This record gives sequence, structure tokens and C-alpha cells, in this order.
Amino acid sequence: MKKIILYTSIVLMAWFVPVACIDDKTTTAFRAGSPIEISVQDTIVYQDFGLPVVIEPEITQALPDLPLKYEWRCIATDGSEGSDSLRFISTEKVLNYKFPRAGVFRLRLRVENQFGSSFLYFRVNIQAPFEQGLLLLSNDEQDNSRISFLRLKEENELLEKENTDFNLNAFEQANSDVMLHGARDVIFTGTNSSNYVLAISSEPEQKIYFLNGRYFLIENIANVKMLLPEAYPTLLCGNGGGLSQRIMFGTNDKTGHPGDYGFINLVNILVFPGEPSGMYDKIISGEFQENSGSIAYIGCFVDNANSNIICYQRGWYLFTSMKRFVGKQVINGVFVDRDMFLITAEKDNLRKISIYKSDYNAWNWDEQEVTFESEPYVYTTDINLTADCRMVSNEKYQYVYYYQENKIYRWVYMASEPKLPTEPELTLDTDDEITCMEMSPNREHLWVCVYNKNADTELKGKLLVVNPATMTVEKVFPGISDRAIKVMWKPVQFNER
Repeated sequence: MKKIILYTSIVLMAWFVPVACIDDKTTTAFRAGSPIEISVQDTIVYQDFGLPVVIEPEITQALPDLPLKYEWRCIATDGSEGSDSLRFISTEKVLNYKFPRAGVFRLRLRVENQFGSSFLYFRVNIQAPFEQGLLLLSNDEQDNSRISFLRLKEENELLEKENTDFNLNAFEQANSDVMLHGARDVIFTGTNSSNYVLAISSEPEQKIYFLNGRYFLIENIANVKMLLPEAYPTLLCGNGGGLSQRIMFGTNDKTGHPGDYGFINLVNILVFPGEPSGMYDKIISGEFQENSGSIAYIGCFVDNANSNIICYQRGWYLFTSMKRFVGKQVINGVFVDRDMFLITAEKDNLRKISIYKSDYNAWNWDEQEVTFESEPYVYTTDINLTADCRMVSNEKYQYVYYYQENKIYRWVYMASEPKLPTEPELTLDTDDEITCMEMSPNREHLWVCVYNKNADTELKGKLLVVNPATMTVEKVFPGISDRAIKVMWKPVQFNER
């Protein structure tokens, strides 16, 4: 880029003037003596928050041995706090400075000798590194956790990126003094109408971390052990667009088996047990847009020991299935917009499968009951669906997708005979193991996380971008994670889907 050279010999007006004056880079006078020339590659700088801005100017003067003084000052120009005042930041020739927040700043370099001064102005754009994009949470063989993040303007931009565009240490970059260990889930949720955070559960540490939604800095930590000493947090359920003041979480006991569930008050970050208490076998969660425009979030805890499911809408309203599943165990389930589908098996005959459908709009609010269509669809087969995998829906194509080992199945849930598929729609390499997947919010892509212990990359996890209509792989990102447990779209605000 063409170098920019500025000559001046007069002292400019005081900085405490409107920002328009800061943009003035012209000089109109020339003083005899030893004029100073300041040369740089560019005066517009972009940098991520948390990383230093480094500017190394070239300085020349007519009398090269004259001593020089340097002064760097900045002013915020985006209307945030401090945007009307100067801030002194350095007297070094080479600037190496971390800005305190994201935003747009005007930067002024003043170089002075005994005859006069020269000035050069910069526009510095400090970008929130994790504003919006794709997030992967993964664990290595020692259960050390990693957040890989790719900043994106919109979802389909993912196809234009490369694996080298991922930030593979997003959590560590923001929290260099904290090691994230034993992560089990991550959700994007809100503490109020303007503050959105990432919540991450750590099972062995019995903690739930709350990270700033733009910078990933730890803001709060919920100590589950304090009030629930036997609870080790695992899966998390958000609070929806209504921004309820609490979220739900499932737990394991100290032996690693499913335990009870609890809540966190997001105002004071206090933990308390769920009611009614009871062990859960799986959590099925869903979200959909209500007529008011807000997002309703539902979390259903499967309690097979008591033949029941317990559902919380927005973390406040309790519904139960009223012993509907006596003699059965719920294997898995999925929300398709307002409809919930549950797949169960007879406890004394695991080949006898029942598929239940429930319309959220028909739930009995007076009795607080999860209601179902009168009779389930029943058939007998060797089922290829397990409780460990996540089922994801795509209303656009009216399919539900799930995985087993290296295979992805596509289920036509609205068929007249809604049997689960027996043959996969996509089979990966033998050494590939699918660990999690998610549908893109615009329903145009299926994000599939794969772990291959024999991969020739340092990190053994890769991401596949799959077309959900044709079931073809459109993009592969190798070596971007460890063993992924969650992939998700991280928006700017909760209601953006």
C-alpha cells in the first residue's frame, strides 16, 4: 500500500474540540529547522479485542541526530463512554497497546524535536472477536476443554472460509489465567434484555461459567457444589426470548450416572434444586417463536424410573406427562417447531417401538399436563436410535436427522407410517465418529462434528457442512477441534434465529 507522508511545523488546535477537527490531517506552514516526516503503511487499522495494536512508524528529519519525543493519544468516536475526551497511552516510538474495549477510536501520533512537531492520525477499529459466528465446544483426551470460533457475518458465509480462519483457542485467549476443564454443554442465553452470555457447564469442577457474549471473558461462576454437593452439572436449558430469570441444568452423580436437575437464578447466580426432584435419563429441549415474536424455550427431563417426563417452559411453568409412559422407556425425542415427538420402547420388549406426538398448543395449562395425540404409532423393529445422540429437525424439508457412529439417518416424521429409517442417508469413513450435530438457523445446512483418532492433523476433530436436502457434504474443515460435544450458531442477540 502506498506510504503516507505528512509534513507539518505548527501545533494543531487543542484536542478538546469536536471530532471533525480530529480528522484534519493537513498542514499549511513550514518552519525552517529540521522538519519531521512520519511514514506508515496505512492509517486505518483493524484488530480483534484482546490483541495489541502494533504500529511501527518510520521517522526521518533533516537533521538526523536531533533527539525526538513521541506521544500517542486516542479518543473514542463511537459514542461510548469516554468518546469526548483524550487518553494518553504511550511515549514509545512503536505503539504496542491493547484497547480496553471494542469500538472505533481516533489515534494521534505526535513526534517532536526542538524546532517543532509533526502529527499523524489513525482510525483504529477494535472488533469484538466473538460477536457472531460458529462455535464448537470440545474436549481432548485429558478432558481439557476448547472453544473453537469462526466469526461470520451470516451463516452461508461459512462455505467461503477455510479451517485456518477458525480461532482454535477462543476461551484461552480471553481468559489466559483459567483452564476450562470437563465442559459438557454450552448455551447462549440472556440475563436481561441487553446482556447476553454464554453459559458453560463443567461437570468435574461442579461449576457453570457465564461468559460475556462478545468477548468470552468470564463474568460469573455458579458454584453448584455449594448448595447441591452431589450434583455434577451436564446439560443446560436456556431461558428463551422472554428472558426468564433462571435456567435449568441436568446433573450426573459422583459415579457419572444421571442425577437430579436444578436451576440457576440469573440475577444473583445462585443454584437451587428442581421440584419435583428425581433422576433424569435424558433432556430434550426445543425452542420456537411465539405469536408475540419472543422465543419460547422448553426443556423436558425424561424420568424413566417413574415413567414420566417433566417439562419446564421458560424455566418457570411445570408440566408432566402424568404417568403416560408406564411400562415404557423414552429413548429419544425432538421438537419440530411446536410439536414434540417422543420415541419409546417397551421395557420388557425393546424391539416394540412407539412414536408419540404432542402439540404444545394443546398442553393442558389448568392441569399442567403434557398432552399427546390419543394413540401412538406402534411397530416392531431393531432400533438404530440411541439416547446419546441428538435429534435435530428441519421444518423446511420436514425431516428429522440423527446419527449413530459414522452414519446419519433422515426420518420423515410426517409420513402416514412414521417408522424410523433402517438405512442411513450418509455414511462417512470407517474411522470417523459423529459426536454431535446441529441444523443451521436458516435450515440450509446441517453442521456435523466428526472425531477421527487416526487423523493426520494435530487436532482430531473436523466439521462437515452437509446439504440437508441432498445429504451431500459441501465443505470440510479438518483439524479445528478436539472431540466436539456441541456445535452452535452464536448470534448477537438471543431472538436472532
